[in-house]
Amino acid sequence: MSQVAGPYGFRIVQMVGDTPFSGGIHTYPLTVNNTGAFYFGDPVGLSAGAPVTLTASPLSGTVNANSPIGIFMGASYIDPLWGFVNSQYLPVNAINLGYKNVRLKIVDSPEVVMQIQANGVVTADKIGQNAAIAGPFGGGVPAIGNSVVVLSAASVAVTNTLALRIYDFVYNAAPSPGASSMPGDPFTDVLVCWNAGVHRFDQAAGL
Repeated sequence: MSQVAGPYGFRIVQMVGDTPFSGGIHTYPLTVNNTGAFYFGDPVGLSAGAPVTLTASPLSGTVNANSPIGIFMGASYIDPLWGFVNSQYLPVNAINLGYKNVRLKIVDSPEVVMQIQANGVVTADKIGQNAAIAGPFGGGVPAIGNSVVVLSAASVAVTNTLALRIYDFVYNAAPSPGASSMPGDPFTDVLVCWNAGVHRFDQAAGL
């Protein structure tokens, strides 16, 4: 629904070329205490082999901890009180909280198509252009565990540096008043993929 602001981060839709997404994820161990929370749909970076919360929209051709390895789909860990836990949200300082064997579930293919809400209007003529991700990063909703990152509508441009490539739009007829989704809606639901040189696996340099 793109009539109202309701950010939800990234939702995996399919693979580039309209091939189905298999649901495959890779788990990454959390080996150091995390200084940022992880919410379902957050983009995730990597530093010293451990997943990290992004701090800004990544840039094409820039290799650092902010370069995304994929999208956070949840975590598993051993809680000292509740035992084994699967959660779509991981709080700050998970290791200091006593969580053991923390593993983050990440869709890390650079070829996924993702759905994300824009924080403004994006029109149909913007397919093929690039856009930035807007935060707050690591600032989701703990009660439901969802990310609140959005596509920055103001950033959409013909440029080679921004994080996302606009692939298509979400077309949904209204099942109820105000529940439709079309290009040009006030908070447009957009289908995107990673721009070339943004995803860590599309970069030649290791880090």
